[in-house]
Amino acid sequence: MSAVDHLVSPVDVLALQYGNPRRMIGIPLLILGGVVVLTVAVSVAVLRAGGTVAGAQGNGSILWSVLGYTVALGAQNVASSFPFSLALGSSRRAFVLGNLLTAAAQALLVAVASLVLLGIEVATGGWFIGVHVVRSGLTGDGDPLVLGGAMLLGVLMAMSIGGVFAAAWVRFGARGPLGIAIGTTALLVVVLLVLSPIAASVRPAVEAIEPWWVAVLVTAVALVGQYLFLRRASVR
Repeated sequence: MSAVDHLVSPVDVLALQYGNPRRMIGIPLLILGGVVVLTVAVSVAVLRAGGTVAGAQGNGSILWSVLGYTVALGAQNVASSFPFSLALGSSRRAFVLGNLLTAAAQALLVAVASLVLLGIEVATGGWFIGVHVVRSGLTGDGDPLVLGGAMLLGVLMAMSIGGVFAAAWVRFGARGPLGIAIGTTALLVVVLLVLSPIAASVRPAVEAIEPWWVAVLVTAVALVGQYLFLRRASVR
């Protein structure tokens, strides 16, 4: 088997993306750990100044901190690996599926790490000073299922969004991401204009929407978009 025939499956693409463990594993874990250290340090300073940490119990920094990086990571995985993957023999379909596997693995990594931090937080009574870093309203107030699900779907969606923006850039250059941004904004404006006159009647339906439905829908649309963009993208 030649080198060109070797990388043909989504699992091979997954292995390629994890070829740099510092970028894929080290930095996300460092971000999560950094959030804990920074939050605890700030809380200690507040307590020493005579304040309380009650206001920190609802912060969602453990989620938001890692999402920004994973959007960039998803974009980097597509932009930097697409030409190399195809040169090694990967089809465009296998590359997109490999990116899905990568996003799922990354989401699982972050979710498990967050659950470990939750366990430590509970066992230490809030990092020994009663502060909540992982337990917040956004992540289920300490419910491991909600926390794990929020981190899993959040990272999966973030990496897929980064991937579709990068795929648009590979296909159309700078016009691609700009077009997605403008199109998404225009769609939201149209939806708001249509729904505003009937806001009262549609409010129950809107309130019934679960956040995970949105995450799954956005992830699916982003993955389909990524494939459609890369299907005709030239290898640079």
